[in-house]
Amino acid sequence: MIELLILYILNTRDKTIYAIRREIIELFGMFTQPSLGTIHPALKRLLAKEAVKFEKKFSEGGKKSTYYSITPEGKKVFKELFFEDISSNPSLFYTQLMSRILTVSMLDKEDKTAFWDELSKNVDIQRMEVEKALQNPYVSYDAWQKAVILEVLNNANSLAALVERLKTY
Repeated sequence: MIELLILYILNTRDKTIYAIRREIIELFGMFTQPSLGTIHPALKRLLAKEAVKFEKKFSEGGKKSTYYSITPEGKKVFKELFFEDISSNPSLFYTQLMSRILTVSMLDKEDKTAFWDELSKNVDIQRMEVEKALQNPYVSYDAWQKAVILEVLNNANSLAALVERLKTY
């Protein structure tokens, strides 16, 4: 997921590792707040794939800094990462899903349509699994568990409605 966010950030202009981190936190901080220790290895992986390149430049203050930029190959890598399977693990599902929704503007119209269709299916599957759990006659949930499960179901329903609205943009 971090590689996807880095490529999205670099799509607008060259940035230092510090600027990349700051912008990821500004745009995606509600889902992730990566450390430089997370971003640096991700940049190395992207460099190995030739998805990004770097250049040493002098800043206005005269300090030499490393600036990273996305390459044409990086746009292809972004698309590959974007369309990787989303985890079925509920704790990862929503974070991965939100990172894709927040970066969808980098896709062309055809890819956006494919994404929204696949996303609708994934959200429906999540909703069905929660409903199935609630209807399981062999499992007895206490009031606290049932309240949490119902909240998860409400979130899935809200997400489905959000996807339907976003499809029209």
